[in-house]
Amino acid sequence: MVTDTREALIQAGSRWWPEFRWADAELRRGAFHLVLTAPDGPTLRAALGRDGRDRSHREADSLAALEGVLPEVATPRVLAGSRRVESADLWVTTLSTVPGSPADDLTSCSGQRLAQYGELLRALRRSTPGRRGSLAPVRAWCGGDRWPSIVSRELAPLLGPSAADVAEVQVQRVLDAERDVAPTLCHGDFGPHNILWAGDAAASVIDWDHACIGDPAIDLAPLISFHGASALCTLASEEEIRRAKIHRATLPLQVAAAAQLAGLEPLRDHALANFERRIAEQTLFDPDGDHEPETDVGPVARPR
Repeated sequence: MVTDTREALIQAGSRWWPEFRWADAELRRGAFHLVLTAPDGPTLRAALGRDGRDRSHREADSLAALEGVLPEVATPRVLAGSRRVESADLWVTTLSTVPGSPADDLTSCSGQRLAQYGELLRALRRSTPGRRGSLAPVRAWCGGDRWPSIVSRELAPLLGPSAADVAEVQVQRVLDAERDVAPTLCHGDFGPHNILWAGDAAASVIDWDHACIGDPAIDLAPLISFHGASALCTLASEEEIRRAKIHRATLPLQVAAAAQLAGLEPLRDHALANFERRIAEQTLFDPDGDHEPETDVGPVARPR
């Protein structure tokens, strides 16, 4: 199946962009996308699962709105909007291929890497004015305003009773924590997995599917997953890191909700299992097992 899909995408790339060597293209699979990159040319990004057309259009619109938002580094540009590859039943967006390479060790947290995070995050915050109307709402990728009901009605019944209680509490905590926060431009999935590097310097930032105007702590939550909250003290205030822990607690529920909407049941179940595992290991807020942040909605429910 993977071979057939790769061949279908190669044929599409050869038809749309015949000047490039698609036969040598590399195919990578992410959680929600297949990505085929010509060695000397652009990248085809195919949405997996249901509603691929709408998702591809939303992602392309975000990229178009964000072009040039980080002048210090490269971001992918939309070369051609969403098109269907019928033989693979996939909706595909063509993007420019950006420079840089993934980090060899995503969990490394050197002072140089932290400095790069800080520069990128400050640039994002400076870029907020004038972009509110161009981006999808917060958490549109996993349901937007429907996300809480997706968790309570569709995902909680798939969890054990104790984990379902935790899920309900944590979703409400996110909504409460971000309610009165001054919103900024957020990448939405900011971390070393979505930064391409040239040596110690960030060369490109990719995967802007979750971009939104929202709580800046959203962009610290994935960093906590890679490095732990204590490593980020130079990047944000204690209050922002506290909120980031609350956001981090629900990241598996966001993935699970997006997978539910896309009909990707194995991914949904994997994300829910991850949520339950973190509860059991008491790492829901911080992989280092830090204490849960205090909020106004009371302590988190513990497994019975």
